[in-house]
This record gives sequence, C-alpha cells and structure tokens, in this order.
Amino acid sequence: MSSARKKLLSAGIAAAALYAALRLTPVPGLEDFRQSRYSIPLYSAQDEIFAVLPLEEGLRRQYLSVDKLSRDRIAAILQSEDRRFYFHPGFDLISLIRAAWQYVRSGEIQSGGSTITMQLSGLLEPGRRGIPGKVYEIFNSLRIELKLSKKEILELYLNHLPFGSNVEGLKSAARYFLEKEAEELSREEILVLMMIPRRPEDFNPLKNPQANRAAVDRTMGRIKGDLSPEELEKVYRNLSTRDALWPSSYNHFANMIREKLTEEQWRSGAPLYTTLDREIQRGAGAYLQEILEQTGKNRISNGAVLAIDNRTGNILAYIGSADFFNDELNGQIDGVRILRQPGSTLKPFLYGKAIESGFGPSTPLPDIPMEFGSREIYIPENYNERYNGPVRLSVALGSSLNVPAVYLLEQVGVKSFLEKLVRAGFTSLAEGENLGVGLALGNGEVSLWELVQGFSLFSRDGTYIPLGFDRERPVPEGLPVYRSEVAELIRVILSDNRNRILGFGRINPLDVEFEGAFKTGTSNQFNNIWALGSTEDLTVGVWMGNFSGDTVIGSPGSSYPAQIVVSLLRDFRREDSFSDGGNFVHRQICPLSGDLAGPYCPYSVDQVFPAGPVPGVCDWHSPEGAVLPAEYGRWASIYHQNYIIAPSKEAVEILQPRDGALFYLDPTLPDDTQAIAVRILGRYEVSLYINDSLVTRQQAPFTWFGKVERGRIDFRAEGGGSVDRASVLVK
Repeated sequence: MSSARKKLLSAGIAAAALYAALRLTPVPGLEDFRQSRYSIPLYSAQDEIFAVLPLEEGLRRQYLSVDKLSRDRIAAILQSEDRRFYFHPGFDLISLIRAAWQYVRSGEIQSGGSTITMQLSGLLEPGRRGIPGKVYEIFNSLRIELKLSKKEILELYLNHLPFGSNVEGLKSAARYFLEKEAEELSREEILVLMMIPRRPEDFNPLKNPQANRAAVDRTMGRIKGDLSPEELEKVYRNLSTRDALWPSSYNHFANMIREKLTEEQWRSGAPLYTTLDREIQRGAGAYLQEILEQTGKNRISNGAVLAIDNRTGNILAYIGSADFFNDELNGQIDGVRILRQPGSTLKPFLYGKAIESGFGPSTPLPDIPMEFGSREIYIPENYNERYNGPVRLSVALGSSLNVPAVYLLEQVGVKSFLEKLVRAGFTSLAEGENLGVGLALGNGEVSLWELVQGFSLFSRDGTYIPLGFDRERPVPEGLPVYRSEVAELIRVILSDNRNRILGFGRINPLDVEFEGAFKTGTSNQFNNIWALGSTEDLTVGVWMGNFSGDTVIGSPGSSYPAQIVVSLLRDFRREDSFSDGGNFVHRQICPLSGDLAGPYCPYSVDQVFPAGPVPGVCDWHSPEGAVLPAEYGRWASIYHQNYIIAPSKEAVEILQPRDGALFYLDPTLPDDTQAIAVRILGRYEVSLYINDSLVTRQQAPFTWFGKVERGRIDFRAEGGGSVDRASVLVK
C-alpha cells in the first residue's frame, strides 16, 4: 500500500473514531433537558387562562413546539441569532472569524459568534468562560448536532432560553412580558423578546426599554423583510402600560390541580382545560363576600364554596377561602379540602342506610329523652332543646332532629354506616370506627369536597362519581352506593319544605321557588356551619367559620351558608324540578303513627312512598283517643301530652340495647366511666343480669346503666314468668 493511501486510510479511521466519539459519548445535561418538566397553563370552561403553574422555586417554563410558529416567525428568530443555522455543523466559522476580528480591532467583545447550538451547549453547562469555554462549546455543539435534529435543537433552545425574572422559554416570555401566546407574536415582538436573553437584566423591556430598543436597532439590519418602526413603537407603548404579573386567579383551585397532576403531564407541559365555570365562580365569590359582610357580629370571618355538575362530577366553582392573599385570616388554607366536623350533614346518608335496612318514610321514630353509649355522657338533644315524641322518618330527617338520628345509627350499626360513607367517598372516615353513635351528629371530620361529592349522589340515582376538573376526562362510571329508589326518596324528603317545618319553621331560607334538596349542619359551638343544596343538574356546598379557631359568637345556625347555596342554585340551575323517576305513590297517612289514615285519625297528611307495599291502617287512634306505645310514657309526662300510654307488655322486653348492636368506647374518656343504657319494659318486677351476674331488681319499666368492658356482653331480663335476652359487642 502506498504512503498516500496509508495516510488517507489513517485519516479515515481517525475521522470515523472522532465521529463515533462525538456521536456516542453523552452530552452532559442534554438528557435532563430532554426530560424537562414544563409549567402547565390552566384555562377555565370559557377558555380564559387563569394560571400558569410554576415549577421549582417559582420558575415558569412553558413548552413551545416549533411547529406552532409560522415560517416567517422562525426566520426572524434565526436571522436575529443564527442566520446559517440550517447549514453549519454546530458552529459557524464565518461568525467566529468576524467576532475575533471585531475583538482585535476594538479590544472589546462586539459579538460572541455563538450559534444557537453553541448557546444551547452553554445552557446545558453554564459557567464556562473565556476562550477555553468557547472551544468547549464548539466541541459540544458538534456532539449535539450529531445527536439531535435541527428542529429538536431549535425547540430545546427556545424552551430553555433564560429571560430573567424566573422566566424560561419564548412561550413563557410572551405570556409574562406581553400577555400573549407565542404563536400570536409579531416579528417586531419576537425581536424585542429575543434581545432579553443576551443580557436579561439590562435588556428587560419593562425596566430598561431604551437599552432593549438600542439592542433591537443594532440587530434590525440582519432581519430580512420590512420591520415596521410604527409597530415597534406600539410594542414599547404597550410594555410601558403593563405590570408583569402571571395570571393568578382561582388560586385554591389551581393549587389543588397542581397536587393531582401526573409526572407525564408535567413533562408534556400541555395546557389543561378545566371545568371551572367563570360565571359560577364569580357568583360564588360575590355571594360569599356579601354574606361575610353580615357575619361580623358573630365573629365569622371565612368561608369556602364548592359547586359541581351532578351528571359528570365536574367542578364548576371552587373557593377555598374568602381572600387567598389575606394572611391575617389564613387565606391560603383551603377550606374545600381541610377536615372539619360536619354536624348534621351526614344524616341523609344515615337515613338512606336505614331505609335500605327496612325503615320507611313514615316510620315513627322516638324523639324522646334517651341515653346512648356512656354514663350521663351522651344524651343527644335537638337544636330547639325540646323533644317531639313519635316523629315520622321523613320529618325527622327534614327537620334534622338529633335523637332519632342517633337512634337509627344504633339500629343499623356504626360499622355498616361507615362502610356506606366510605363507599360514598368519605375516605377521611375510613378509620372512624371508634367514633360511636356520635357519628350520627357529626363527631368525625370530613371535608367540603367529600360532602358535596357525596351529597350529589342523591340527585344521581344513588351512584358515586369522583369529582373532576379536566374537561377532557370521560364521565366516570358511577359506583352504586344506594338503590336508585332509596336515593330518590332521600332527595324527595329533603326537597319538601313541609318536612322542615318542625325543626326550622314555615319560613326559612330553604323554602324556594324551585325544587331543590337541602341539608344544613352545625358543629359544636357553631364553629363550623354548613349548607348543601342540589337540583337536577347542580350541587353546591358551603362551609363558614374561622380557620384560626376563634369561637363563633351567638348561635347563627346555617342560614348564612344556606343563603349562598340557594342564591347559586337559583342563578345557575338549568332545571326547575327533578326528573320524575316514576317510583313513588302518594297516600294520606296519620301524622302520628305514620300508617294510612284511619276513621279515628283527627286529620291526615300527604306522604310519599316508594312504589310497592305501604303501611296498614292506623291503630294508634281509637274512639277513646290516641294510644302511644309504652316507651313514650316518660316523654308524655314531661311535656304534659294528653295521650293514652299503652301499658307495658306483659312480657319483659329489653328495649335497649338491641341484640347484635356494636358499641365503641370513647377514646377521650376513661373506660370505667362509660356505660350502656339498658332500657327495660314490662309490668312486673324484673331482674337484670349482665354476663349472668345479677345487677339490679326493679319494677319495670326502668333504665339501668351498665359499665362496659371491651368484648361480648350478654344481657338477660327476667320477670313475670318471661325472659328476654340481648348480646352486644364492645370495642
């Protein structure tokens, strides 16, 4: 082989080795850039941008595809930064020679001669300076060009250009400086923006428009085509009137979304088109502020509002506090998602469980003095501090009476009720078995999110749908929680103002001109006041109180949040009434017994029943008057009711606790202070045994408080030749 051929072969081998080294060795930082996270812009249902979610330390970097830029816009960028971008291998020898010549002549750096690829190399490894740094950029740019296409290089460059002020990328710069989308930029606006990364502080057009303009003037000669001086002046005039602020509305909603985004979404940077309705959101905010102006005398300073579409579960309005930026009122706490005691707002779910367990809408429930769970510790009272005797289930629920609710929970069992609540989306109560029968009155803690999500199922055939915020989310398949006729019956009960009269009077804020199901609630000392409302298409929930824990003054009840709920449903519902499922019949019943009105009933009322069997004819009324069961004797005596009380049964009966009941010790009380109230009916002297030990012998009827220990407890009552037994489990 000749010497020339050997040299040529050696040169080829060396070139191949250099190519392989450049092609195969990794470029430091490049893979991280290609896997970058991007800020996500959020849009309302009306396609109004309301936030750009920041990355770490407040950085905004939005993704821009070069395919979204027109050819003349890309040309303006390249002519400004790297006119031979598509023709060089990563460095432009002509530009480097010109830059060197300018430096020799002036003694100062007039231009760096860096290509877009070299600038990208500098972004990948910032901090390299001087001639060694420039040499390294040239070497690195060759490697980048061998690994990426020109389109990929340009896109990475445009998306990572630093514009100062925690802004990266042309798309973010367009939003921050000009309040525009990058795709909408004029050539003049692009030129103004492209000056900033050269010296971000000096060429910031909001702070130093003259310096930016001078840099533009020096560059204009390189731009092909006419640039309009008038358009440039217009750009600077617009900048002079603009405060650089990112869109910042609906902040609690934006923060909630931020926590739920996937890593895939952050890496794509794709806009998220939310379900938030601008008009409903503004209405909710306005009504909340209006009511808060009236609550100062009660020392109520804050509130939260959540509205959803019943069909889809999509969020339409989301207000976490009255003022996000009010630090004195802890405005950044999200009242939609924090846990609070719900008061009576869980009662619809309990009554739904009871109906599934065999109770009917007219079943009489005892609203009488009763003790539950502990010795003289848990004796529930109603809001109006009186007892009403036998009360039909529909009235007990509509008027939110406490004793019937606790009574029902004891009948259906805490565990089975909790299972129903968790299935309805109350995950915060998943470990709540130790709450006991107080759960009926809201001694657990739930969020407004869970309440609205759950309450909507009564307007949706009893199925649970998780809340959503993404317009592109397919409607989830509902998870059955209640049978459709049970859910519809609860909704019918809560829609009938007649059921509320006993508890709230004939005139109350929930007596509205449209058909809506409502439920209110208050926790102890009125520190949390709630209202829920639902029409055919909307469900709205409102919480009011204080994040600081300040005690509310007076007893404001739930009229304040109820007014907000009613106003929003009145303004934004699409239907005046619920769709008729055809599952109900109307009958005239005796309001006392709940049975069909008989010949001796003094009057009757209309009652809705699920289609199917209805109660028999009332046997509480006779020619002699109304006869109540023996268990109402004490109540009739206290309230001087003119009723005949039926004599106790000949046979002894353990009225309470029910056989098979499950009790939970209150963890906040010493075990030895807690007891189960044992209520005995009968007409004779009765001996009561607990676990085969005689504890008392008294004339029935009577109530005995039995101390409890964890485990199984057997009760036996003997008297008049009869025996009754009950077993319970205490945990």
